[in-house]
Amino acid sequence: MKIRTAKYIVKEGILNVYKNKLMSLASIGIIIASLLLFGIFLLIVLNLDHNTRALESIPQLEVFCDYKLDETLVGDIENAIREDDRISEYRMVTKKEAFNKLKEKLEGNEDILEGYDESFLPVSFIIKLKDPRDSDEIKEKFENMSKVDSVECPQRSIELISKASSWIKVISGVLIAILLIISTFIISNTIKLTVFARRKEISIMKYIGATDWFIRWPFIVEGVIIGIIGAAVALALSSYGYRAVELRLGNDIVSVSMGFFEMLKFKDVVLVLVLFYSFLGAVVGAIGSVMSLRKHLRV
Repeated sequence: MKIRTAKYIVKEGILNVYKNKLMSLASIGIIIASLLLFGIFLLIVLNLDHNTRALESIPQLEVFCDYKLDETLVGDIENAIREDDRISEYRMVTKKEAFNKLKEKLEGNEDILEGYDESFLPVSFIIKLKDPRDSDEIKEKFENMSKVDSVECPQRSIELISKASSWIKVISGVLIAILLIISTFIISNTIKLTVFARRKEISIMKYIGATDWFIRWPFIVEGVIIGIIGAAVALALSSYGYRAVELRLGNDIVSVSMGFFEMLKFKDVVLVLVLFYSFLGAVVGAIGSVMSLRKHLRV
């Protein structure tokens, strides 16, 4: 394709968007809504998958002692763990280790712990079982001990998050498909108006030898421009919203079983959003144009 032809196609595509401002805005609006919904579900799924992987790396059980216990009483709990044949190995996490781990979790927000030391944290025991099926029985055993504050079992959290992630993927897929179809339909109608308004001009172009694709390309460019504009606005809104939530969760720690709900950094998800938004916006716009032209470019 010659440079002059490419310039003409792009110019006509931009002019078409401008000439049909109201319908173009309607198309852009529905694309923004569709991609925003897509982005919300995508970010939720990415974060759920991230935390599921993090939980899977956590041992099967962790027994938390009462934080007031002295070394002797903590030793009693350790003896009970050591003597249980169903436990293959264990490791003690001291108050100091727990405090340092907490500071790592709060990286960038360590001022929350200002004035505190490790004394408010409990000693805990990380336990690995010979048979994971014994987890419920062992959990109940140590929960009934007066010196034990709590027993955490991340397996349930993993199962819950996995199920939630699966359902969210299904629901988001259905809703996004519906909204993208609506977007394509609206863009198609926008292009139809342009084709109808320029039907005489298109007829003359065909009579003087213009190919169908030469006539089609400006309309396809119009649809792609609409899609890209919608994608850009959706990306900006998603980025702003995600950063606001990320900042809020940075200050309000959300506990998830033995760990914390760790929200992915914006820098880790922005590339995924840009790629998906750009691709979907452009594809929906192009498909909307092609659908319209297939029926209405018969002059």
